[in-house]
Amino acid sequence: MEYVKLFSIIFCFMAKGLWLVTTTVTNPAFAEYVEAFQPWVKSVGGSVFAKDMEAETVEGKGGKLGVIIEFPSKQAAIDAFNSSEYQELSKLRWANSTDTNITIIDGGVTH
Repeated sequence: MEYVKLFSIIFCFMAKGLWLVTTTVTNPAFAEYVEAFQPWVKSVGGSVFAKDMEAETVEGKGGKLGVIIEFPSKQAAIDAFNSSEYQELSKLRWANSTDTNITIIDGGVTH
C-alpha cells in the first residue's frame, strides 16, 4: 500500500495588536478628530473593532467613550501610535477630550 502526500498546509496566526482607548468627549469638535482618524487608521492597516459611547469604567479612571482598535500586530499598533501622522492627529483629540487612556496590548492569548 502506498500513501501519497497531496497537501501540506501550515497555518501561522500572528496575534493582532490592539489599542484599548477610553476618553471623555468635551467638545463637539471631537467629530473632526473622528473624521480624520477613520481614513488614517485604515491607511495603517487598523480598524475599529468595538465602540461604546457610554462605556462604564468599573475600576480605575476612564472616559465615557470606549474604543478597541485592531492592528495587524502589536508592533504595528505601537508604530501607528508613534507615527508623526498620529501624533499630529492626536492634537485634535487632546483639544476636545479629557481622561484619555490608550493601552496597547497583544491580542493573542498566551496563557
